[in-house]
Amino acid sequence: RDSMICFLYPMKEITRKWVEFASADLEAAEVQLQHGSKRGSAYQVAVFHCHQAIEKILKAHLVEQDQEVKKIHDLTTLRASTKLSIPEKLIGYIDELQPHYLIPRYPDLPFTPKFSFTYNRKNVDSIFKRTQEVFIWLTNELTQKK
Repeated sequence: RDSMICFLYPMKEITRKWVEFASADLEAAEVQLQHGSKRGSAYQVAVFHCHQAIEKILKAHLVEQDQEVKKIHDLTTLRASTKLSIPEKLIGYIDELQPHYLIPRYPDLPFTPKFSFTYNRKNVDSIFKRTQEVFIWLTNELTQKK
């Protein structure tokens, strides 16, 4: 995906690294999605990497804006910290990813009854496509404006 990202203005080197790491997570999500039927946990891992991709591209914005990048994983907090005017539809997609960060990392963690999700090809493919949409929008905002 690095070759797909077009940097139209000079960007800080550390910002580029965040973008590269975010792109690698998006690629990892796609690989896990492709292998999900062969390995049951691969779908959970795919969504985890979707979360990581969005987290890192948001952190790239913070770095580029000369803001502190806290060692947090809360997409809602990160999104708000960027001060970007993100379309409501995409905000919804970002917020949807939030609970998926913990499930593949902590299998013994109790979850609230409000969160119910079946990790299967159809559901995860939908999350992956929405993640791509958010990722492209965030990357475009980062690489085409200054």
